[in-house]
Amino acid sequence: MIRSLVVAATLAATLAGLGARAGAEPAVDVADLPPLPPAQDDATRAATVLAATSVEEDVVVGAAKREQSLGNVASAVTVISADRIKRFGYRTVSEAIAAVAGVFVQDNRLTQQVGIRGLQIEGGFNSRILILVDGATINEQWGGFAGVGFDGIVSIDDISRIEVIRGPVGALYGTTAFFGIINIVTRGAGESTRAWGKLGVHSLQGPIATAGFATGGVHKQLRGSVFAMTRLGETLDVPDIGNGLKGDGARTLIASLVGSYNGAFAQVRAARSIRDSPFAPYDSDPGIVPPYTLTNTQLLVEGGYTREVSKRLVVAARGYSNLYKYDDVIRADGSANFIDVGQASTFGAEVRGRYALDAAGKFGVTAGGEANYNRTESRAFFVDDTGNAIVVPLDFSIQGAYTEVDGQPTKWLGFTGGVRFDNNSVIDNRLTPRGALFLQKPEKYGLKLLASSGFRNPTAFEGFFADGVDFSANTKIRSETVRAYEVVLWARPIAGMSLRLSGFAWDARDVVEQRPDPEDEALLQFQNVGRYVTQGLEVEGSYRNADGWYGFGGLTAARIGTEVDEGSGPELAFGGVVNSPSVSAVGGISTPRIGKLAHLSTEVVYLGPRGTRPQPDGSISTRSPAWLGWNATVYVPAYRRFDVTAGVRNILGTRDLLPAPGDYDRFPSPMTTIVVPRVPGEGREVYVKIGYSY
Repeated sequence: MIRSLVVAATLAATLAGLGARAGAEPAVDVADLPPLPPAQDDATRAATVLAATSVEEDVVVGAAKREQSLGNVASAVTVISADRIKRFGYRTVSEAIAAVAGVFVQDNRLTQQVGIRGLQIEGGFNSRILILVDGATINEQWGGFAGVGFDGIVSIDDISRIEVIRGPVGALYGTTAFFGIINIVTRGAGESTRAWGKLGVHSLQGPIATAGFATGGVHKQLRGSVFAMTRLGETLDVPDIGNGLKGDGARTLIASLVGSYNGAFAQVRAARSIRDSPFAPYDSDPGIVPPYTLTNTQLLVEGGYTREVSKRLVVAARGYSNLYKYDDVIRADGSANFIDVGQASTFGAEVRGRYALDAAGKFGVTAGGEANYNRTESRAFFVDDTGNAIVVPLDFSIQGAYTEVDGQPTKWLGFTGGVRFDNNSVIDNRLTPRGALFLQKPEKYGLKLLASSGFRNPTAFEGFFADGVDFSANTKIRSETVRAYEVVLWARPIAGMSLRLSGFAWDARDVVEQRPDPEDEALLQFQNVGRYVTQGLEVEGSYRNADGWYGFGGLTAARIGTEVDEGSGPELAFGGVVNSPSVSAVGGISTPRIGKLAHLSTEVVYLGPRGTRPQPDGSISTRSPAWLGWNATVYVPAYRRFDVTAGVRNILGTRDLLPAPGDYDRFPSPMTTIVVPRVPGEGREVYVKIGYSY
């Protein structure tokens, strides 16, 4: 058991050992599986690979801050293994999760935004999705940003698995775990070679280079990596903005260092991403190249220790800091550049423990507390008038306490129930419960009944930012809330096959959106004005066998509604919600090694039609049509220490005409607004990546 706890601490995945039930059989770590000796025949090798990957896909850490099997997780979860990442040639977290049932990701040339089950509130920067890397929160406290594309804080080559956890989990994590969690678990030294390097050439993303090292074993290790890319970009046409738009570049640099020693662990991650937008947001000049540049800089430091005090009690503590800076440059013809700067420094700590209430480990209780202090500042100014910069400082603290009880009184019956209280020194207080009931025949089939809730504190940017040009502050803003109910049927009818059917209903209220300031309609202000619901069905399945075949598929059908007031009072109206596909589907298949050399893999992603923002007169001039993306990859693993990936994304070349955020609207005069309803997604891209390891 201690070994399992140390492995979890090594991965730093929210100190997963806290949840290992005393007396229960611990999950097998992939690093503990025997190596594949060269003398193995193909059948034995395939079976071992299948066993290793099955472990990756059956263990979940992020849903309860402890290791759980998929059948006992109080959420609908998909685990993307390292094997799937490599076979399908995913280059970023966003590409991997875009092929998961119910998830859709869209690149609007500011960032890649994640939606779940038809809900993706306009104007966010993934601030309603909690992004974790080895248990550490990536979302920062100024704007809630967390990158999942090439602007993320972790390279895809560092990742062991990605857990997509649907629905709110505020009872454990507090703010930001609103629509779901993306938990990224990186590779330990036991899963990595001593040193490796990769070079790639991409027709849109440009050259990409990454390298890393790892030393030690399960109990003691040190590993690190660096990543660099320079995007070449495209030339694009947008009728409401202009033709031949250029300035579609990006640059990213990522570095990480992670270590562990007999239960203690630490990680340091740093990233800097620069993104140019050819679509000229904030009324910048599309004739200037680039018209707009956005920069995100982030430094994450975390350390902690896990200890098994007794056979029944495990305690852990961690401290962390998250330092972030946002700045953009708005370039307009005939005037000085306008600059916005946002900064956030977070310092926090968490202590938690888990106690097995009986010697058999059938019942347990987890309790913990977390506190952090946050310093933020917003600045806005013209470069030739820095003395009149508008500066908005905001300092606040958050304190949270939580507890959760879980039980398995019989093999076929289990339950989980918990609650968390959070106090924000500036916004408000929140109490968030969740509960789950599990009926199952272990490892065969089961039923989950789930109820959960969550909240999201408005960010410093949303509540307190003012620039004297476009935005005014709203100091009366309060938290958003969401409630979710779900019924999950799951089954494993044959070896290697996993099936899930979910019926869900989510209701988000007091959603923060941009509206004209009631006191000055020339300015925008973030206000608690929205209500959004999604109700539907979701089916997902995967299959792999010892021969090396692997396939997956999923479909989500939902009706998405929002609250409108037609004069007789607010009521829900379904259909036409901005950027909310009522149907989405994914599917993929990967072959065994053909000629004992390469896997061939292909996948499709379908998004149904989506609504766009209305014109100033209230009319909807156009909708985003349905879109089908088709990708294919050839992956050659471990050929004389080399691995090669060659792929094509968006083979059909049809661009997703995704709904545009209000940032791209044009203002040719003080009394005139041109709403830009859609902007084009990426076209076809070809890439090749070659790696070497020893």
